Amino acid sequence: MSIEFRFANDRDLDTIVEIESSSMSCPWSRDSYKEAMDSDHAFIMVATESDSCVGFAVFYLTVPESELPDIVVAESHRGKGIGKALLDASLRELTSRGVDTVFLEVRVSNERAKALYEKVGFEEIGRRKYFYSDPVEDAICMRLEMN
Repeated sequence: MSIEFRFANDRDLDTIVEIESSSMSCPWSRDSYKEAMDSDHAFIMVATESDSCVGFAVFYLTVPESELPDIVVAESHRGKGIGKALLDASLRELTSRGVDTVFLEVRVSNERAKALYEKVGFEEIGRRKYFYSDPVEDAICMRLEMN
């Protein structure tokens, strides 16, 4: 298995939406991904195998800060280190753009994601009550200081 990383393009949109829809209880719309892809203040990094998208991460930029609102690996590719590699590749890109702090929210029940974020260096900085719906759940707010 050879995984590569690149910026998302229009050919990736359907696969991104499919991965999101099969993984999230409140998936983003295709238009939301297209808007992020076309923005000067956001990017979508994709993990590819044989040039087919198997995961993605969305970042919003307000340099020197960034927000990670969405990162998903296709269910068939989970547990192989792709999420961490995707996050590492994305963080390198953020550093090259002058970002030194990244924020995110994660469901309190999402142990796998929390473990990944902590492994990379994110720290809990607070909680948001009832942040998520379907099911209603609190969010853990996390921050990564990259310097």
